[in-house]
Amino acid sequence: MNKLFFGLFLLFSSFISAQNKIYTVSTKHLFLADESKTSNTADSKIKLKFSSLDNGNYFVFNRLLYGNKTGKVLAYFKPFNAVVVRSQNKLSYFTFKEAFPKGGFYKANISKLMFGQQANLYAFDNDVIDIKLWVAPGVQPKSGFEGYLNDMGLLQNLPKNSNIVAVTILGVEFDISDFKVDEDKNYKSNLNDILVSFKEPKDSLMACLRETKANEKPLDISESKIALSFDYKITSKVSAQDSKGKSIYETDILIYANKDNSITLQILDKSNTFVYTNRKLGQIIEGTYENGKLTMTKGISFDTRDCLKLNEKVIGKSLKTTKLIAGYDHEFGLFLLEKNSDDFPDFQNQVSSKGFLSKRIYLNKDLEKQEYTSEIELGTFKFNLEK
Repeated sequence: MNKLFFGLFLLFSSFISAQNKIYTVSTKHLFLADESKTSNTADSKIKLKFSSLDNGNYFVFNRLLYGNKTGKVLAYFKPFNAVVVRSQNKLSYFTFKEAFPKGGFYKANISKLMFGQQANLYAFDNDVIDIKLWVAPGVQPKSGFEGYLNDMGLLQNLPKNSNIVAVTILGVEFDISDFKVDEDKNYKSNLNDILVSFKEPKDSLMACLRETKANEKPLDISESKIALSFDYKITSKVSAQDSKGKSIYETDILIYANKDNSITLQILDKSNTFVYTNRKLGQIIEGTYENGKLTMTKGISFDTRDCLKLNEKVIGKSLKTTKLIAGYDHEFGLFLLEKNSDDFPDFQNQVSSKGFLSKRIYLNKDLEKQEYTSEIELGTFKFNLEK
């Protein structure tokens, strides 16, 4: 069998124990590039690896080739049921079903003798990498690479009592037993090509934010006392963890809101302060809060346009809760959202679609995780705001 020398990596990692397993195939040449499979230059080095990270929470198909616009990286974030694909200068977010509409590997009408066994071809239903499996009847020997594909959910179309005898990657055939395991303490590098930001969309977002900031003006309130009334009381718990699961902070947030959430009052008990926001009028008022009394100390008028809007995708629904994923365009930023739009169809959110947001989990490009959980109470909540 004609083989070319390159490395294939499968990394299993726990951020807590830092255990990493790497599966490698070594052949005769160091690099494999699409244009020239015998190329041995840095410009043609293809980063080809298969990684399982954080106890199987994150998976990576990585074949990004710098200088080659066809190179891509695919990462599956299992707790989010989200797939993120990076081309050279773009991040795209998909549900698992969108990324793998045929369930991962699917049977093609091709069979041939592979390593002494008659095997059927299973093609891959994503163009991030040219990879195929050759599957024959029998008991699957223990294989880290087969286990990786199965844990990722890509082998659901394979029949029971089937045996992956060979893998074809970019036209090069490997016996499944060619995959060897090594240990490595480095894990974050396996997501480096996904945990990125892009200059042009980020510059555009920052320019919009600077422009809205520049349009802020001092707010002059003529009334000495303003009666405020709200329909909802929202209590939220907020927590954040670093990439190793260590707590960064925990806090509680109390907000009062009108029916559509366009007017809110946030009470900051620890500092005895408040923030009143009226998005209809473009007003923000800050001040002190003591014994139920709101006293204004600062007010500004602001531009009500939104510089950022998340593109959401539904991943499931149960009773009145809809689960959605969303992601940033300018840099990696992955959201898992849970909303009730049935009971709160007019409830506005600043960067997401309408509905009461009962839960939000956010993963940033430093693999820090922030989680909001909120409860809402209907009532009549009155305050007096004084200058």
